[in-house]
Amino acid sequence: LFPPFLLSFRLSPLTERGYSNRPPSGLLSKRRKLHRIQHGQCSYTFILPELDGCPGGGSPSQTQHYGGFQGGPGVVQRDSPPADSEWSAQKLQHLESTMENNTQWLQKLENFLQKNNRRDVANMQSHVVHNQTATMLEIGTNLLTHTAEQTRKLHVVEAKVLNHTSQIEIKLLENSLSTNKLEKELLLQTSEISRLRDKNSHLESKVQMLESKQRGELEDMRQEKNRLQSVIRTQMAAIESLERRLRVASTNNTALQRQQTQLMESVHTLLNMVASTTGTHTHTGTHVMWRDCADAYKAGHYVSGLYHIYIGNRTEPVQVYCDMETSGGGWTVFQRRFNGSVDFQRSWREYKMGFGDVLGEYWMGNEVLHLLTNQGVYSMRVEMMDWEGNSAHSHYDRFTLTSERQQYRLYLRGYSGTAGKQSSLTTHGSGFSTRDKDNDNCEHCKCAMMLTGGWWFDACGFSNLNGVYYSIGHNIRKLNGIKWHHFKGPSYSLRATSMMVRPYDF
Repeated sequence: LFPPFLLSFRLSPLTERGYSNRPPSGLLSKRRKLHRIQHGQCSYTFILPELDGCPGGGSPSQTQHYGGFQGGPGVVQRDSPPADSEWSAQKLQHLESTMENNTQWLQKLENFLQKNNRRDVANMQSHVVHNQTATMLEIGTNLLTHTAEQTRKLHVVEAKVLNHTSQIEIKLLENSLSTNKLEKELLLQTSEISRLRDKNSHLESKVQMLESKQRGELEDMRQEKNRLQSVIRTQMAAIESLERRLRVASTNNTALQRQQTQLMESVHTLLNMVASTTGTHTHTGTHVMWRDCADAYKAGHYVSGLYHIYIGNRTEPVQVYCDMETSGGGWTVFQRRFNGSVDFQRSWREYKMGFGDVLGEYWMGNEVLHLLTNQGVYSMRVEMMDWEGNSAHSHYDRFTLTSERQQYRLYLRGYSGTAGKQSSLTTHGSGFSTRDKDNDNCEHCKCAMMLTGGWWFDACGFSNLNGVYYSIGHNIRKLNGIKWHHFKGPSYSLRATSMMVRPYDF
């Protein structure tokens, strides 16, 4: 069944091909009203139902009654066919022809649409394919460019890898050579170690033999040591006996020296008496007066011993010991030690006035020494002897001793001698110090208390010939003994010393 209207399509391409979208003339002559709708490239025409020829109708008034119930004759209900059978047959025939015509048009339209759709679809597919092809070509070009860049980078990386690989291979070859060399050296070292082990084993056997031999020798040496110790003890006892005899002999020698001095005084007295009886006088008109031992030596007295000298303006003579033998004689001795019979641990006054025995151990006195050396230019000599019998001396060309007010400072110049390459006595003017009068240069100590005796200590210095007298066997490691550093060291106590002066121009 078809609806009471026909639908017609109109496309612009149909007009270009000579097709018309108009219905046939018979249908157009009978159609009164069309309704057209445009949609895109297509337009749609609706054919509304015709009312002409219907009985009792055709006018608007009739149209108003169509489709409703009316009270007059000749009016039918809506959708009911007219009563006239001829009109119905014509109407059906007309509808059939219209349907056939429309069916043909619809077939043509369908064919045209299918053909046109295929062309449009083909054009659209071609355009889409072209666009996709361009896009694919662009993508392919980009991919080729990217692939080329990646290939270039891969070539660069490959070259670097090959270079690095070649370097690694070279290093591996070098390491292999080094390893081979080290292996050879290791083999050599291993063989050397084996040889040294063999030699060490041989040496160990020899050491063991020597140790066994040395044990026997050590045992013999111990026995010899014990024997020598017993001999040393015997010798020490003999030495002590000889020391006692030496002290006795020294005492006897002192007595003999006194007798010699008395004899010399007697001789001098006789000479004076002879001179007075014969009319011969000295430069004083009465008797000979020597200023020092050098004058006595020049007067012809060449024997060492006790002499009387007149110092300065003193009328009383001073007893001194003159050394007429050492280095040409004429020396006035002001210090002498050789047996420890005199204690030198004295006060300031005692060192000033002098003490001891002139013919034995004694100190002449700082005041007398000051007055003596101020009579002219004097030199000083120090004689020393150790317990092994070795002698040495120190000589100073200039000797000056200041007064008590100036602390009896000592100034020396022109050192020479065999008791060391340099002087052990300070030469730049050190004050004299005793246990009761400290004039040293040590700020936090008293050298005279620590080192004992009276001396020119400076800062406890390198010498002290007035220290404690230690006998043989007890004179080692004694800092407060009779020391002269540059002769026997700082802790060796000497056996004998003497200090003397004489004129520089003697």
